[in-house]
Amino acid sequence: MYEAGVQSSPEPTPPQPTRPRKAKTLSILLIVFGGLGILFAAVLMSIVNDSASHGQSVPAYLYVLVFLQVALSAAQAVSGVFVWQGRNWARVLAIALCSLNILGALVSLFTGAVLQSIWGIAINVALIRLLNDYEVQVWCDR
Repeated sequence: MYEAGVQSSPEPTPPQPTRPRKAKTLSILLIVFGGLGILFAAVLMSIVNDSASHGQSVPAYLYVLVFLQVALSAAQAVSGVFVWQGRNWARVLAIALCSLNILGALVSLFTGAVLQSIWGIAINVALIRLLNDYEVQVWCDR
């Protein structure tokens, strides 16, 4: 019935590399900040719509800004999911989004939101440092 010399059990698969703690932390932070950005956009949209319903004219660019907030926040959350999986394109996307957030915080700094801007800059610089960490780069380059 059985042939001689034929192995009946399959070949063992090589062990998968373990996800570094920094990659886990980074992914969770990106997902959380992306989710918070989407919630902020929803609140902003309700404020804009409330103003429109009370007879005030709302400039079209406010709707565009809310849409951009949703799109960028969703991209940040998606990048967190794929950094968790070890995708390098997601790491690069997250770096680009954090850089864009820093630019936005610098603009806010000059409009008077000093404390908010400083926190935004500090958080995004920390995220970029984590994204450029050796362990995270190795995890995403595999």
